[in-house]
Amino acid sequence: MKRKPWSLITIALLHVLAPFGNLVLNALRSGRTLQGQWHYWFEVVPKPLLFIYVAVPMLAGLFIYICRRWSYWAYLACLSLIFLSNLYSYWTSMNWNTFPVLMLVVIVDLIVVAYFVVPSVQKVYFDPRMRWWEAAPRYNFNHEGFANGTKAFIKNLGQGGLFMTSGPSLSEGDNVDMTWSYQGQDVSVSGVVVYKSPRVESPGYGVKFNHTHETQNQVKSVVDHLHKQGLIVVERLPGPEDSFAVWIKKLMTRGEGLFPKFKS
Repeated sequence: MKRKPWSLITIALLHVLAPFGNLVLNALRSGRTLQGQWHYWFEVVPKPLLFIYVAVPMLAGLFIYICRRWSYWAYLACLSLIFLSNLYSYWTSMNWNTFPVLMLVVIVDLIVVAYFVVPSVQKVYFDPRMRWWEAAPRYNFNHEGFANGTKAFIKNLGQGGLFMTSGPSLSEGDNVDMTWSYQGQDVSVSGVVVYKSPRVESPGYGVKFNHTHETQNQVKSVVDHLHKQGLIVVERLPGPEDSFAVWIKKLMTRGEGLFPKFKS
């Protein structure tokens, strides 16, 4: 996944625009003009309820877009608050005309909650390794080094980590000390294995560096050299296939893209 999933971007945008949709629907339902409905909200509706109508959906959209563990729970809290406010609003003016609208709100809320408990969606918020779009650029290195004293082949390198395709047998969570020499400079940096390739025919380990100030500068020097040579790994950058138009086409024709899909 080279960019933030379009499904989450779209849902976040819909939440941000929700207050405007609510304004239009409430105006149509009450027979008021948009200006009249806006005036009614600000002059008649209690301020706490107005805050929930206008600000909370926008905050919910922001929390979706941030993609962090804390924002996941903050979003669900916003959704719960919106649901309870709708329940209160319709309960205080309950009649058979508003009951179908209440049921529609309940169904939509349940669908949204169900979406965010899908494991592939939760991973975006709970596992930083799944947020590939946040990773610093990687550069083709194709250089020999050592991992815990054992010869290893470093395929690509970035400021925050590397990927090696040979070396000692490691598991996710293992600590590893990486050393190599490049352009006359010796680099020694420790890290942790955050990814182990599941493919037997293509073994490899993703290592995240635990930088000190010294190692930060050492790796930066190497990365700067690689950048000047134009060795960036273009496969990790968003391309035409990651555009919104392609996502919509896949969603409409093949039903793909509704849930984030991760590739190693």
